[in-house]
Amino acid sequence: SSSRGLGSRAPFTAAVTGRCGARRCAASRGPWGGAVSGAGRGAAGMGRRRSRGQAPSKPKPKLDTMFDCLFCQTGKAVEVKMVRLEQIGFLKCRVCAVTFQSRTTYLSEAVDVYSDWVDETEEANFKKDGDDVPAPLQAAAAK
Repeated sequence: SSSRGLGSRAPFTAAVTGRCGARRCAASRGPWGGAVSGAGRGAAGMGRRRSRGQAPSKPKPKLDTMFDCLFCQTGKAVEVKMVRLEQIGFLKCRVCAVTFQSRTTYLSEAVDVYSDWVDETEEANFKKDGDDVPAPLQAAAAK
């Protein structure tokens, strides 16, 4: 009678490897024959998880310095230059030669100068169309 169990198979045993990579080598045993603490585990210590090395830092994404012009509708024609020492940002279109400058801080980027230009242009166009200034702009103008 044959049994369907696992009687003929030997139980699974994991091979113990030491620092040298061979099974049960002398380098992985202490003076009494037991395993040396940290053998085959790096410098993690007994029973501790191995710490991972610090991941390499990812490069910061580069922000654009070339933008679309609001007046001549040319793409990538407006160039922004930042003068950090003077805390001024300069904006100039290569096609229609429109210029703009605004105050910057140490946190400002080229896109901030461009957005200031867009805001000033919208505010100028709105004032030109009608003398009514919306409530958010009135509060900002009052300050």
